[in-house]
Amino acid sequence: MKCTNCGADFASDQLRCPYCGTVNEHALKLAKELQSYDAAYEKKRDEVLERGTSQVLKHLTFGLGIVFLAIAIVSFGFLAFFQYRFSGKSSYQVSGARLVRNKEMIAEYLDEGQYIRAYLLASTTDPTGERFQNYPKHAGELNDIYNYSLILTGVLQSMESMDDGDKYAALRDMDVISFQIFYSSDNDSAVREELTREVDGFLKNYYQLTDEEIETLKSLESGKQFTLEGSADIEGVTRRRMEAYFEK
Repeated sequence: MKCTNCGADFASDQLRCPYCGTVNEHALKLAKELQSYDAAYEKKRDEVLERGTSQVLKHLTFGLGIVFLAIAIVSFGFLAFFQYRFSGKSSYQVSGARLVRNKEMIAEYLDEGQYIRAYLLASTTDPTGERFQNYPKHAGELNDIYNYSLILTGVLQSMESMDDGDKYAALRDMDVISFQIFYSSDNDSAVREELTREVDGFLKNYYQLTDEEIETLKSLESGKQFTLEGSADIEGVTRRRMEAYFEK
């Protein structure tokens, strides 16, 4: 643009003419408008942030209230369930013809090898849980099935980790405890004999333990330290064995 005083050319955003110093009214007006805009923007931004923070706190308070309410409802539900279970009106308190039929069905399931179904029927119709006072004839077998299910759960979790890419998932200390509890049973039945063969198979074929090591584990009292190759690092030893097995 041209200076109104000396006629020299200069940039339109300069506040003064670089030659004679005359004020550029156009640039001055634009600068004042920008300052006003910036001030209005800052004020609006602070208002929005303040309102947003308030809304977030409100939502957070509401959300926490919902969470605590849900926890209270779930806790009350569990309490009500257990009170019902051990009450005289509970469906767990079976008797008479129904109890007789349940005993027959459990015996049938055990004969047919449907062990989990037998356990589920017994555990959901007996107020004593795993003591199985309603089914004393099969209490030992049912307890063995329960301990077997804990072992099976550990094996399945190990298989899942292998599916996720950890192909050398190994025997954990908590799994060893489950095996010890299972082997410590003194129940003598066809069911336990069959389950023992399966448990032996898990240790031998899946976790790569030798027959001698399995027999050592069987002979240990529950809670006693079990070692492999002189090491208490069961997971590390079985992981190396599985790695060597898979890389054959």
